[in-house]
Amino acid sequence: MAVVVENLDVARSSLIDLLRQGYYAEHDALIADFFGADHAAVRVLASGWGTIDGVLACRPETRFGVTTRALVVAAHERALRDLLLAAPRGEVLLFLAAGAWTLPTLAELFDGREVAPRPPLRCTGIHLFVGVRRGSGALPAIDDDALFRGPPLARAALPRPAGGQTLSSARDPIVARLRDLGNAAGRRARGQFLAEGPLLASRALDDLPVEDLFYTGELLRDPEGAALLKRAADMGVPAYRISEGLMGLITPTRPIPAVITAIWGRARDVADYRPGRRAVILVTEQINNPENLGMTLRTADAAGVEAVVVAGGGADPLHRECVRAARGAVGRIPIYACADLPAWIGRLRAQGIHVAGATGNVERTLYDADLPLPLAVIVGNETEGLTDATMAACSSLVCIPMAPGQDSLNVGVAAGVILYEIVRRRRLKVEGVKVEG
Repeated sequence: MAVVVENLDVARSSLIDLLRQGYYAEHDALIADFFGADHAAVRVLASGWGTIDGVLACRPETRFGVTTRALVVAAHERALRDLLLAAPRGEVLLFLAAGAWTLPTLAELFDGREVAPRPPLRCTGIHLFVGVRRGSGALPAIDDDALFRGPPLARAALPRPAGGQTLSSARDPIVARLRDLGNAAGRRARGQFLAEGPLLASRALDDLPVEDLFYTGELLRDPEGAALLKRAADMGVPAYRISEGLMGLITPTRPIPAVITAIWGRARDVADYRPGRRAVILVTEQINNPENLGMTLRTADAAGVEAVVVAGGGADPLHRECVRAARGAVGRIPIYACADLPAWIGRLRAQGIHVAGATGNVERTLYDADLPLPLAVIVGNETEGLTDATMAACSSLVCIPMAPGQDSLNVGVAAGVILYEIVRRRRLKVEGVKVEG
């Protein structure tokens, strides 16, 4: 998650370092212009674990036809996503984003569009995007001329969200949308997924782009439920009351959940993925059980992986059971889909990324193996493991040592063992301790 940076000198220094590392160009004038306004009005967020991997600086706009100007620079997709999920709600933001690779994520999380640069906002490697956080309003109709001419917009320029009514018909268009989200094709078409229950609703309101919320009378009988609804109202998230019978049509979960949230998010094609220089990527192959996949995503999120690639079919990472088992990781951690894993492994290796496959059919254990960064770790199907084609494409194969009598682990547990060995080695290297392997 992103954290607030109070020291603006540290923020400026981090921005300069990230821009130089990624784009080999001087952006001093851009940064000086951004921070040249009233320092007290600039808000800075940073993302990363142990290092600063991304910075988002926001300030009230004084010239162009938006509410807020935002400068975002990230070393990789996860850092970018953490920052964007912490961006202000209910404001029209003009992003100055470093790298064209950031634009698909901006389009996923914001209702908006790319803008052709014009002086003075024309800098090497910097792309412009104007948008509003999904679930907090709609982008006003404004063309590029009006955008660059100004004047700045007020927050009140955004339309107030609907909500507060009772839905009673399965034919209601809003209910029809929710029923669509119960299947993979509907989720792909609409770019949304569902999270069930008060815990996931609360976590979604923390930082995810929630479109709307639906609850039964059961939620009102719980003091925490009433607090959840008040929180959604304070954030401008539309909330609709529905009957338990209608909720039962939307979801097959039993007992019927008291609340569900519709959240913007999708698994993008792996062709869009740009690995960072020191990436740790988790790849799952043909994991068929959505709860197992969800546990694996939760583990990957906790271990700080840069992205998860779901390959070879199997469970949909946006399935309700996967979302529930992931406990808030879905929507926050970058997830990509891969149709041809061996071919993609070949592309990774051509980029200098080591690919380690986890299998029980080799003698070399995890603790003896070289795991150089950048690194992709592949875990396989619950019963059959990795396919032969995938193992043949890997840089190396490793196994997790087990006591006699057992020859396999739950895939989420196996992923956790491997990922936390990588975490251990990274921490030791930061501390200056020599690490074997």
